[in-house]
Amino acid sequence: MSIRIWSIVLIWALSVWAVAQQQSASVISEILVRGNQRVLKEVILAQMRTKVGQPYVQETLDKDEQSVYDLGFFTAVDIRPTPLEGGNYRITVDVQEYAEIKEIRVVGNKAVKTEEILAVLTIKQGQVFNLKAQKETSNAIRDLYSRKGLLLAGINEFGPLAESPGTINIEIVETMVGTVSVQGNTRTKDWVMKRLIKTRAGETFSLTKWSNDLKRLWNTQWFETVDSTEDTGRELGTIDLTAQVKEMKTGMFNVGVQLDPRSSFAGVIRLSEANLRGSGQSVGLNFIQATRGGGPSVDLDYTNPFFDEKDTTLRVSLFSRLVYRFTNAFGGGQQVASTDDFNERRTGGSVGFSRPVDDYLSLGLSGRFETVKTNNIGKALGDFIQQDGSVAVISLGSILNRRDTDVDPSRGDWLRIDVEPGFSRITDVGGSVASNQGIKGNKTFLKSTVEYRRYWSPDPPRGRELDAPRRVIAGRLKVGNIAGTSPFFEQFFAGGSDSIRGYDEDRFWGNNMFVGTLEYRQPIQKSFNAIAFIDYGGAWGGYGSVNNFTQSANPKFQVGFGVGLSFRTPLGPIRLDLGFDDKGKSRTHFLIGTSF
Repeated sequence: MSIRIWSIVLIWALSVWAVAQQQSASVISEILVRGNQRVLKEVILAQMRTKVGQPYVQETLDKDEQSVYDLGFFTAVDIRPTPLEGGNYRITVDVQEYAEIKEIRVVGNKAVKTEEILAVLTIKQGQVFNLKAQKETSNAIRDLYSRKGLLLAGINEFGPLAESPGTINIEIVETMVGTVSVQGNTRTKDWVMKRLIKTRAGETFSLTKWSNDLKRLWNTQWFETVDSTEDTGRELGTIDLTAQVKEMKTGMFNVGVQLDPRSSFAGVIRLSEANLRGSGQSVGLNFIQATRGGGPSVDLDYTNPFFDEKDTTLRVSLFSRLVYRFTNAFGGGQQVASTDDFNERRTGGSVGFSRPVDDYLSLGLSGRFETVKTNNIGKALGDFIQQDGSVAVISLGSILNRRDTDVDPSRGDWLRIDVEPGFSRITDVGGSVASNQGIKGNKTFLKSTVEYRRYWSPDPPRGRELDAPRRVIAGRLKVGNIAGTSPFFEQFFAGGSDSIRGYDEDRFWGNNMFVGTLEYRQPIQKSFNAIAFIDYGGAWGGYGSVNNFTQSANPKFQVGFGVGLSFRTPLGPIRLDLGFDDKGKSRTHFLIGTSF
């Protein structure tokens, strides 16, 4: 290397050393903060590494300028050194604050009210706008939408308006529904699918609403599978929805023998169609002849879930049923009395309407009229309760259904409240109430019932796989009261397959009822569950006693417990339980359908 080059390097090194020596010898004697009105000077100084009495270092000042800006309160920050006599420096910090927030304006929101959005914001009127609040506030808005089951496409603008610095403008972009379509419904009419799917093109996309639509399809039990796809790729800020279904056989014709909780064996002919010509309407005809005799039971049912444009459901039923009183369930042991069992022939009909208020709540109004005739009582003097006549009942009810599915639910709850004013006309009395002639004639009563069901699962939510097996803890509480004079056959009955297992069917009756049930359901296969249960409760304040079926005028509760199995079959759900009463005696209960 030449002498000239060495000279240049040496001169440069000496210059750098001299500047460093000068800076190290220079001390900051003053820091002046200007432009701040609402942000305290101490807050700004605390953010800086540069302090009075420390050496002046330009690199540190450059970092301080960024640190002060990062406070988020300022639109501009300028930090400059000014040399003073004696080699000292004055540091001047010039800041320009964001304006005080006078107004917060939210635009673009349709599905969420502005008041709800303002409530979650971290910025408030009267504060200085802070740029750092953008991320925190944006996250709060996204969380709000998520809690409501809504999908936020983004926040386009968030900050002061150029023409009005005191106005904070938040422009929200909600995800909108592009198209809604269905695939796989070859039999079910398109208009029926549209009535079941409430999500519409052009509205804000709600994941909760779309999930409820899929659940509504599944709960019809017209489809083997229900799934969906959501495509967000067609256009920014929109989502295209497709419900994918696989239809199943909904018609059934069955001739055979069934087990019945009251009559043991019965011959049955069942004809039904749950989706008549793809219209969603259902019809059913049941004919049952029990081995105990007494004649057949016949039911004719019709349901139209789309009776009007507001999805009102119409239900009509005509029936002539034989009810066997106090007979043993399948495998139940000895008869109640040595005489022949008595029964009731109940003939009449009902018509009812129910209408959804929202995705979870529905209201109903129905009427029922029937005549009742007690039969087979010739040999059972005193061992029966006869109250023959007619009854008319109006039912006002509401159902709140927040279960994940109606078929084998694993989460959520279900509440039903019914108020039933009734009128009865009793023409004949006999048996244990023969001497009570005061119950004959025209009487009125008011029957009130509340039933609540709750479901828990330690397993993850089912999500889209609505029939996925889940371990479930299920609880049910049913309470009833009757005011006025009600016929025997209108009172509450407890005991047997659907209330307190381990006891005879209808073992307890009266004007009051309390029944609680707790079950643990362990899936063995997809449509097969093992169950452990405990039942507690009873009914009281009713008419007389029949043989060993003594009754109580006051609350007197019984406990039943046991194990069972439940199956889902093409003919419907089936349940078999082995129950024990409080004395350890066992009974086997057979139920067509689910308990709850």
